[in-house]
Amino acid sequence: MTKVELKAFLAESSSATPSAKIVRLLSEKGALSGARIAGMTGLAKSTVSTTLAELRKSGIVVDGIGRRPEVASVGRPATTVTLNPSAGTCVGILFGLSRIQMVIADVSHAILAERMLYIDPDYSPARAAEVIKVMIDDACDELGISTDTILGVGIALAAPVNPLDGRVLRAGGVPTWTGVEIRAAFEPILGHPVVADNESNCSAIAEMMWGSAIGYDDFVMFTIDVGIGGAIVNRGRVITGIAGAAGEFGHMSIDPDGPLCRCGNRGCLEIYASFRQPLVYASQRFGRAMTSMDVRGTGCPR
Repeated sequence: MTKVELKAFLAESSSATPSAKIVRLLSEKGALSGARIAGMTGLAKSTVSTTLAELRKSGIVVDGIGRRPEVASVGRPATTVTLNPSAGTCVGILFGLSRIQMVIADVSHAILAERMLYIDPDYSPARAAEVIKVMIDDACDELGISTDTILGVGIALAAPVNPLDGRVLRAGGVPTWTGVEIRAAFEPILGHPVVADNESNCSAIAEMMWGSAIGYDDFVMFTIDVGIGGAIVNRGRVITGIAGAAGEFGHMSIDPDGPLCRCGNRGCLEIYASFRQPLVYASQRFGRAMTSMDVRGTGCPR
């Protein structure tokens, strides 16, 4: 299976063939059993079985060897399939206030490389794009793979992102990025298709795939760090709202007469419940800049 073939399947319309429906589902969920594929696509089990046989024969899917098996109703591990890892790779980027994290994974969802880089706060999108380009190139060199295998780059930001045009609406975690159109800023430098979303929305998707939300299609998630964020998931899909800010719980005002928040409102939940002020106190106590990881006990001085 080639990258071109995979893209052709993923590009099919919503009224896609059974093959395209299965390929799209595997690209989103990773290893799945035939029964789960039937339940999630609405296809008959016989159709799924026949289609999987065809996809196996053509090399588009392979058995999910080495990945966590699903458990069948009788308690035995169910056979799973994944997209063929040779079809391509994807890059995931998380931009934080002072650090950038990167992951490269193949289309079967196997993680190939992880990197983290600390950077001066208030870095620009142009600087971020240059740094990421180097990180991707170096990681691919170490893995012995070509950057031509990359299908796309996903970017997570500590800010709401307009789902229609990929524009950053209000950049709390990356303060200088308000109004930046992510695709226009990154695609020319990276040379790959780019998609972007709020980090909490991305976290919710990750929890459904690999974390505590496996098997749950409806839930609300809160994220607590130097900011407060969250995501709303309904029927297995993240609800973004008309402007991408449906899960911005941190900037709900719980006291209209409260302190002024960095977003411009008063008395936001983030003022009272985030790690921001505790980190100020911790930095004063220990005489150095402290992160939430320090306060939680990983590397905290005694």
